[in-house]
Amino acid sequence: MSRKNLSTPDPELAPLLASLPPTKKSYAGNLAEARKGFETVFIEIARSVQRPDLPAETTYSTQDHAIPVDGGEITVRTYIPSAPEGTTFPVLVWTHGGGGGHRVLFLCCMADMRSLTISTTGFVFGTLEQDDYLLRIVSVELQLVIVAVDYRLAPEYTFPTALNDAYSALKWTVENVKTLKVDLSKGFLIGGQSAGANYPAAMAHRAKADPFFAHSPLTGQLLQIPVLLHPEAPVSEEDRAKLTSYAENAEAPLLNPGHMLESYELLKGSPSDPELSILLQPSFTNLPPAYFQVCGGDPLRDEGLLYAEKLKAAGVPTKVDVYPGAPHGFHLWFPRTELAKKYDQEFRAGIRWLLARSKDV
Repeated sequence: MSRKNLSTPDPELAPLLASLPPTKKSYAGNLAEARKGFETVFIEIARSVQRPDLPAETTYSTQDHAIPVDGGEITVRTYIPSAPEGTTFPVLVWTHGGGGGHRVLFLCCMADMRSLTISTTGFVFGTLEQDDYLLRIVSVELQLVIVAVDYRLAPEYTFPTALNDAYSALKWTVENVKTLKVDLSKGFLIGGQSAGANYPAAMAHRAKADPFFAHSPLTGQLLQIPVLLHPEAPVSEEDRAKLTSYAENAEAPLLNPGHMLESYELLKGSPSDPELSILLQPSFTNLPPAYFQVCGGDPLRDEGLLYAEKLKAAGVPTKVDVYPGAPHGFHLWFPRTELAKKYDQEFRAGIRWLLARSKDV
């Protein structure tokens, strides 16, 4: 079943995409240098857009915590709205994206546009800093505690290290609700973007079978442009017929199938592992409500839509917003476009939708 119509470039994005340098088919850059560029240029571009919306420092607090994990420790950063003593909040445990592919970072200076190209690959990039301003804003706006996880990256740490790190942070959150001013009955959400959305999807399945969460169940999952299926995973013929976006978006800007294959090679997870290829999970029942954001011009489009379809069929409350003609991560590179503003607004609305359903879980 083809959804090729969703790949046609959005009219507002089309001229912007046409102005970008050609997207490379392969990740061939020096990893250390590429990470340095990602952690400086990319983060500053994101912050330049978000800085005007930062809340007053008196309206929230943020703190880094070192938590033990298998083989070492990681950092989690917490964001807690300011409120009178005794006030409690819902919580979102957030895993950042991994850069997701060949990124074109642009700087607009009045009528002048300069571009800097940086090759990056999902699962191997990303820090707590990239979403820091966004999470400050969302925490205050939605009165939500957020726990951001600085999981360890491939290729230094291969699968399932990052997933296990995120799961440790999830349990740490439960163990520290009093300090974090959290009431899990008000909402216990997990979420992430791109490669970072793979982890909450996997954790939702892991947690439903874990006695640790018997009295503190997850109440929602937020999956933005999610990575959910290794392209070489052994799916059924019926499912394979619904997975056409890798072919239809083979020439996609920002992220193409070659980048994803190299991502998975660096991660070194088995294509048939259902904690990596989430669509291979044996059951989709008894999962928390799910909110998806899916881009029509993204090679990952169909795995997101197919997973949403499977959740709906299993009786899981599911909401999906689709952005026709938009490539993977377009909102990060063209944040001032109307479609990116819509994406950002619906991200917030998606969190509200999940919180409204938390009492039913």
